[in-house]
Amino acid sequence: MPFPASGLLHPGMLLAVVLLVLNDHVFKARWPSWWTGKLSDVAGLAMFPVLLQALWEKAFQRRQRDFRPSFAVLVGAVVLTGLCFAATKISHDAGNAWRWALGGLQWPFFALRALLSGARIPAVRPTVHTVDITDLLTLPSLCLALWMGRRRARAALEQGARIPAHEDASRPL
Repeated sequence: MPFPASGLLHPGMLLAVVLLVLNDHVFKARWPSWWTGKLSDVAGLAMFPVLLQALWEKAFQRRQRDFRPSFAVLVGAVVLTGLCFAATKISHDAGNAWRWALGGLQWPFFALRALLSGARIPAVRPTVHTVDITDLLTLPSLCLALWMGRRRARAALEQGARIPAHEDASRPL
């Protein structure tokens, strides 16, 4: 039975995360080319809506027994991810906003590393980002998140339907 944020534990999501990390920290350094950039986009677009759904589920979770994943929340996360991704790929202003936002999210980790090593705490720095309209070709990978999320929601609905009536009646309103 699904529980809040369990969508992130799907093997496809775990594979997307591993692929994203390997690509950004190994493949791009060893074999820099157009395909390593596209590979990050595919993995990120497949994983990010499910991450947003998981954050939503954790923020608004109820008792685990009453939990049912919302496909509508996932659809909203997919639309939001697609729109923001497209904006950063066609607009320099949106791309710069993304660079600074991601740099701000990474800063605490750089600051902690500097603090633990006795070095000076660094300033927030923007990440590297390329505005590239051809990256929009990777948008169909959002369908992976939809496919996995739909299967998860359907399985939860089917399992919930199998709860005997006497157990369901015992739930407090």
